[in-house]
Amino acid sequence: MRFRDRRGGILVEFAFAFLIFWTFLAGLFITSFWGIGGAFAQEAAFEAARKYAVVADAGQAAALAKSIMGKWAYVFFDPASVQVSVWGEGDRAKAEVTAVPRVSVWPFKAGVIRREASCSMEYRFRHPQEFD
Repeated sequence: MRFRDRRGGILVEFAFAFLIFWTFLAGLFITSFWGIGGAFAQEAAFEAARKYAVVADAGQAAALAKSIMGKWAYVFFDPASVQVSVWGEGDRAKAEVTAVPRVSVWPFKAGVIRREASCSMEYRFRHPQEFD
């Protein structure tokens, strides 16, 4: 059976195609933001571990990581959600940065980003007996 006016079918096809296209773009956007945010978190964790390896002060190292996360990472993270843990483990300095992504749209729920880094402690901290 043929109808004379078929414009409605094109509109319905466009609506379905638009929904699929929009879902693809939203997923691409959120995944990109999550990945870039993860790179910021990894850099902050590495810099915190490096700072702790040099000065052996967890407060300074955590402050450095939070300052790195506060520069441009606020675009990707909620600044209040950033948590930094810095500690020494044997002859290694370790740091962990955890943050919640700012962008999350159903059905793409971006999970919490948790990045860890480690660095060798300075020689003077690994062998303090030589510096008495």
